[in-house]
Amino acid sequence: MEYIRNLPESEIYDVVVLGGGPAGIGAAVSAARKGCRVCLIERFGFLGGMATAGFVNPMSEFAYNGKRVVGGVAWEFAQKMISLGGAVLEKPRLNVSFHPEVYKLAAQEFLIENNVHVMMNTAFCDCIMTGEHIDAAVVTNKGGLQAVRGTYFIDATGDADLAFAAGVPMLLKTRPMQPGTLCFTLSGVDTATERMHIVHQKNHRFNHQAVFIRDTLFSLREQGVEVPLFGGPWLSVTTDPGCITVNMTRSSMNACDPEDYQRAEAAMRRDVFRLVELLKAHVPEFAGCHLSSVASMAGIRESRRIKGLHVLTGEEYIHAVHFSDAIARSCHAVDIHLPKDEGQVLSFPEDAGYIPYRSLVDETHDNLLVAGRAISADEEAFAATRVQAPCMETGQAAGIAASLCLGYGNLAVQKVDTEELVRLCKEAGSLCEEEIE
Repeated sequence: MEYIRNLPESEIYDVVVLGGGPAGIGAAVSAARKGCRVCLIERFGFLGGMATAGFVNPMSEFAYNGKRVVGGVAWEFAQKMISLGGAVLEKPRLNVSFHPEVYKLAAQEFLIENNVHVMMNTAFCDCIMTGEHIDAAVVTNKGGLQAVRGTYFIDATGDADLAFAAGVPMLLKTRPMQPGTLCFTLSGVDTATERMHIVHQKNHRFNHQAVFIRDTLFSLREQGVEVPLFGGPWLSVTTDPGCITVNMTRSSMNACDPEDYQRAEAAMRRDVFRLVELLKAHVPEFAGCHLSSVASMAGIRESRRIKGLHVLTGEEYIHAVHFSDAIARSCHAVDIHLPKDEGQVLSFPEDAGYIPYRSLVDETHDNLLVAGRAISADEEAFAATRVQAPCMETGQAAGIAASLCLGYGNLAVQKVDTEELVRLCKEAGSLCEEEIE
């Protein structure tokens, strides 16, 4: 079926950012601070991406081996949430547990303060191209279809939606994709007990699972009690007394296959209620709890990743290989969740890993950068770089790179002066090494 129509066009923005999650926030703010006219497009009526739509909590993570190594807009944003009374800084790894509603407000204000034009409740549909150059993103909202024109585009969708539509090659899967999770919040939890306290001591080589809950559920299953497939559980405190976010449900899914994603989401929504019932009945800390809310969408751990100029490998990440074009660091373990059981494979790096600029661009699309979960990394490296702090920091680098290219007369993103880019990223606070008190 062929469908042809004329589309209203926007003005030409210097930078168009697709996706308002951590990577998109970092990209939009950073480009705007360099004097670019920036438009950010977000499909929901709020910002934050998986953090707020999926209740993916905490914002991980800023420190490794006693030093804070992730900074820039990511650290600034974390401090903004803390100043609003909606986040808690957890030492020694400097995870930031947050209230999802405060995250939404902080993100909104962050963009407004930096003069970013935001199009909310607006979904990406397609792109208009001349060869392999992107001219416009086709989006839709209550006003209908329209073309948002830009000089540079940053794909911060998490699923490489723009890159995929533009024909960027994707990395092939070599194993089953990591499962999804439908997170939820509980109120009325007794968070003052010793074992609840232990869960939140996120130390260097401790997985911080709620092991006492895990053991209880396994014991119930051995007794013949119906227990849904689960992961962790991982619990994050919020600033509301007795309120926690819970990362616990688990289902295999392909987030880019609408039917499979819907199947998994529906199954996990049923599992939420069953798991809460089991917690109330069998875990004393949860005896008086109640379900406050379920995330708007299932959290996505893994989907598409681009094939960039450099594919960051797990070996490079684990050994903290330093690249001349390193623009961000990541502290997270290589964290691979298994889709068919409660298993998880963890590998800890020698030091915080480095992410090269070449993993943000492909060979031929001269005005497209990718930031966040969909950067060019193999399945092992990706399992570490997919979390919020490095996603926001790669967004910062993408925004700065776009501004650099613009300043040099619309230079191709593959030709950016990486020495200058690295210098500017450091000036913005990235690649820091600050001793933790």
